[in-house]
Amino acid sequence: MLPHWKHLTLEQRVEIAHGLAHGEALKSIAERIGLDPTSVSKEIKRNRTQETDGSGECRRLARFPFVCDGCPRKYGRSRCGCAKFRYVAKAAQAMADKRLVQSRQGLDCDESEFRLVDDALTAGLAQKKSVYEITRDPAVAGIASQQTVYRWISKGITTAKKIDLPMAAKYKKRKAKAYEYGGTSKGKEGRGYLDYLAYRRKNPGEFGCQMDFLGSIVTDRKAILTISIPELHFVYVRLLPKNDPKAVKALWDWIDSKIGREAFGRVFSFILTDNDPCFSDFAGIGSDAAGEIRTTVFYADPYVSNQKGSVENMNGQLRLHFPKGKSVDPIPDARVREANESMIDRPLKSLGGKTPREAFEAVYGEGIVELLLDYVKPGK
Repeated sequence: MLPHWKHLTLEQRVEIAHGLAHGEALKSIAERIGLDPTSVSKEIKRNRTQETDGSGECRRLARFPFVCDGCPRKYGRSRCGCAKFRYVAKAAQAMADKRLVQSRQGLDCDESEFRLVDDALTAGLAQKKSVYEITRDPAVAGIASQQTVYRWISKGITTAKKIDLPMAAKYKKRKAKAYEYGGTSKGKEGRGYLDYLAYRRKNPGEFGCQMDFLGSIVTDRKAILTISIPELHFVYVRLLPKNDPKAVKALWDWIDSKIGREAFGRVFSFILTDNDPCFSDFAGIGSDAAGEIRTTVFYADPYVSNQKGSVENMNGQLRLHFPKGKSVDPIPDARVREANESMIDRPLKSLGGKTPREAFEAVYGEGIVELLLDYVKPGK
């Protein structure tokens, strides 16, 4: 038998309805679903559905089965004129659920008892008493337990609020510290985020990329540069000297020479990055040594990282390979390349089960990825 505190399930109610329809005995139904016959009898009477009114009294409705299910007089010329009751499993389940919800609503006390507890709580907290101590006071003991009073406070129905509880909140005034941002927007007019949106509107067929550094510890002399192509979920990762704008420019010069100007213009037609000082040389990044423009660099607004959400997401995923708080200085280029290939060779649901490498090659052709992953240090 099931423990007495278990509520009937829909499956059990379906079995009851099936047994009633086939005229089974109460004991037989109860044994099949593992309940006491009395429980089954009460369930039927409590959750039966009245279909029609009628006159007269029927013995089937006064005792088990309490319903007209399986009654030979339910249909035909000889049917009786009494009220008609049925036991429908889904309807019985709905009535039981509603009754359960209603039984747990409201306060388990009258208004005068609630006011007594509320006043005692307010006065007790003012005297620095605990809720446990207040509920044990003879004046209110037995009306509401400690857990009940906490629940009332959480629901906001008492005069005392959660902030009034001794340990609910701690006050600690924080020291105001002005954050000094190293970047600057000076000289970058026409390259802001709104300019980026306008460019995308005028050039809808271009994908472009986003660029950022993966955060590193203060003592590191190296940093990981992340370049992401949002639409393809493609990421390109390189290990560069830290705080070195010339190294960033050298990388873009290396990419330009490695894959060729035509491919460079298709893959990196524009770059969206932040105001890191290493990215401030938009002329050097966007042009070659001869001054020929190869790409356009735009800058997201300070403190609005979601404007370049793709590369921020890629940085988060890179943390699986390069945990936060650990130095990247000992990491060789081969390890960075291994992590890069791991990320672009994962099948993604957003790409229909294809990998970012396959998506890149479908858009830009084969061969470019292999050239990018030929990790020779820029300038060599």
